[in-house]
Amino acid sequence: AVVSTQSGHYGRDAKKRHHHRVLDQKKAKRTRRRATDIDQISTTIIKATPALIKQLEKSDVDKVGKGEHFCMPCDRYFMNSGDLDKHERSKPHKKRIKNLSEPQYSHAEADKAGGLGNYTTPDAPVYPIQLGLMTTQHKDQIKELQSQLELSNVMN
Repeated sequence: AVVSTQSGHYGRDAKKRHHHRVLDQKKAKRTRRRATDIDQISTTIIKATPALIKQLEKSDVDKVGKGEHFCMPCDRYFMNSGDLDKHERSKPHKKRIKNLSEPQYSHAEADKAGGLGNYTTPDAPVYPIQLGLMTTQHKDQIKELQSQLELSNVMN
């Protein structure tokens, strides 16, 4: 149905209510607020563990809140510690931590499931630091855990 505008035009002269200058609406919706995938975050956390403290202590003027309030499992920056604390209690954050604690799907697993090899269920990923502590609010606890890990490595 064609709606008239304030100028009184009806029918084909009425204002068209289409999406202005967006040619591919589906693509625009798919890529609007694209978050980092869980498998990418999982590999980042596993590989970047020695540099985890440095990454949490970094401040960057270009990032939200100068990069001081960061949630590594969700890969998000927050303006202040209150917002980060609220985020830690939110449902999306808890879902992300639950998904990160489960094994991530890989190409090797897909090949095995497709008949190229013997399929075995993958083991859960092992993170050196508890997932709930991977935010900037828990810097001190992470430092303590890192020092304990280093002491245990030195003694062994």
